Parts: sequence; C-alpha cells; structure tokens
Amino acid sequence: MNILFTYLTAFSGHGGIEKFNRAFIKALDEDGEYKLIVSSLHDKNKNEKYLIHAQFQGFGGKRIYYLLKVVYSALRSDILIIGHINLAIAGFAAMFFNPRLKIVIIAHGIDIKGKLGFIKKTVLKKADRILSVSNYTKNILISEQNIEPEKITVFPDTFDPHFIFPQQFNKNESLMMRYGLKVIDKILIIICRLSFQEGYKGYDRVIDALPGIIANHPDAKYLIAGKYDEQEKLRIEQMIKNNKMEGKVIFTGFIKEEELIDHFLLGDVFVMPSTNEGFGIVYIEAMACGLPVIAGNKDGSADALDNGKLGYLIDPGSIDEITKAVSLALASAENDAEYKLNLQQKVKDKFGFPIFKSRLKQIIQEVFKTS
Repeated sequence: MNILFTYLTAFSGHGGIEKFNRAFIKALDEDGEYKLIVSSLHDKNKNEKYLIHAQFQGFGGKRIYYLLKVVYSALRSDILIIGHINLAIAGFAAMFFNPRLKIVIIAHGIDIKGKLGFIKKTVLKKADRILSVSNYTKNILISEQNIEPEKITVFPDTFDPHFIFPQQFNKNESLMMRYGLKVIDKILIIICRLSFQEGYKGYDRVIDALPGIIANHPDAKYLIAGKYDEQEKLRIEQMIKNNKMEGKVIFTGFIKEEELIDHFLLGDVFVMPSTNEGFGIVYIEAMACGLPVIAGNKDGSADALDNGKLGYLIDPGSIDEITKAVSLALASAENDAEYKLNLQQKVKDKFGFPIFKSRLKQIIQEVFKTS
C-alpha cells in the first residue's frame, strides 16, 4: 500500500491544526506497513522528532510546483489523505489522473462551514472517507455540506506525541514574578490566539463575567496567554476598562513551546467558552495538567470534554452561567496531586496518542479494503 499525506503546515506553525498534523504524521510514519510520502505546501523542512522513515516533500509555499509534485506522487499512490479542505485542488487533480485513487479528507471545523466552492464541494462529495475531529464538525458536514453520514468518521484530536505530562503541579515561581501574581491569587487561564477576525474563543465574555466572579472570589485574576493582534488587544482592553477590571486581566503575549506546561500550571481553572471550536486540543492539554476546564456546549468543545464527563459545559453566550461555573470551580478546585493525576489519566485514556495511532491504523485498513 502506498499512502500520500498532504497538508498545509506542521513544523512551521504553533496552532491546533499544526499540532494535529504533527501527531498524524508521526502516527503514519511509525506504522511501517506501507510506503508513505508526506507533502507540505508551506513547510520547507521536516522535523525528525515526528518523521524519520517516510519521504518528505516541502514546498515553502510554491503552489504550482507543489500541485504538480503532489499529482505526480498520487499517480503511484493507493490513498491520498488531504489534511485541509484548502488543498482540495490537489485531490481534484489527482482524482482526474488516477481514478482508482482513494481519497480521505480531514475536516477540522470552521474550514468546512458555509458555502464552499465547486472544487472543495466536489472533493468532499467524491471522498471515500472524511475524518471529522468532532461530532460538531460532523454535523456541519451533514447539515451544511450534505455529506452522507456513513462517509464520516469522528476522529478526535490527540496530544502532541512529545507532550510532557507533569507529575508535579507546583506553580513556577519565575512566571509568577513575571506576571506579578501572588500565592493567594486564584488564576483563571486561557491559552489561545487573540484574533480580531475570529472572535469565537469567548475570553471577552469571561471579562464581562469577571465582576460577578470577583464578587465571589476577590483574589481572582484572568491570565490571557497567547499571541494577539493589536486591534483585538485594544478591543479587550476597552472591555476591561468598561467593566472596571483593570489589574485583574493579564496578557502574556506569545508563549514559547518550552514554557507551555508551566503556563498551564499557573492556572486554578481553564476557561474558554468558545462558540466555534472544531475540537480544542488546548482543553485536553489543560486537563492533562490537572486543571478543571470550563467550555461551551455549542461546538467541538463538548467532544474534548467527553460531553461533560471531564469538565464543565455551559452555554457560552450566558454571562450568568460563566460566572456560576467559574465560581463553583474555584470554590471546589482540588489542588492535591491525586486529584490532578486522576484527571490526567482520564484524559490520557480518552485522547492519548497510542489510541489516536491505533484508530488511524484501523481507518486506513478499512479505506484500503473498501472497493
């Protein structure tokens, strides 16, 4: 069996899709039962932590060369796995030149919402299998794109294969000093990108809920960790001023990968009531660091929290529900290592990389055997 996996970025980005792609590449590369080619539109080089055995093709954004090379590689492949619907043109061309080629597409969430162009729509319809990262995304495929449910397999995200699961849960003193935090502070934390164009992560609604939260927990602070664009930061700063919450919200800016775990460990509760999340790897990372998680019940967050079995699901549009959930979580937050290790184990059992790898192997076998 010959497999070609094509994707946008994995090794030159830091978002959730990049994390998914790195785990996906490593799972494919470690299987060893087929010949694998991995082809990226934007990555120039591979990272041998994730890819050792397979042939790698990196095109650094050279679209025409990328397309020609992918189609050529697809002529000798049995399965083409497309990592993002924006690469549908590669699948469209490959199907034309290799009619026996089986197509698998990965759907993340907002990428397949709304009206799609002819090529994207055609490739979705012609695909042999669509891997949806959540039931939320699956429902979008069915309701908005009219995809047959039997073609869709829910295939949740996982941890980075090299994610370090903490065994100690102490707060990093140097980070506490960096952000001016005190031992008595109760830290609400979110780790995400702040984008004026997106605006669905829900940190703005948490800021509107902060006055009510502070009334119950005067030492509460909201740590907003992640890269931001200036327009969004100005909007959020105005919301902070309107709510008279100056000094209660802290922006960290971009977080280095090597500091990610220590930032999670600063928190007492992770709060991200999003409305349009495909899955949300950040939720399972937070739980792996022992944090209770509060998320919205309208999107793929529900899958990440195993429909409420792993955390709090609330109406993300309700300031009252956010206030009550955060206040409850802070009041009942378990700080002992036993509780945190137990939560960590539950999320590993549900979303760990070995499970992800095993499920992918099974799916590939099913697709290959289907006539």
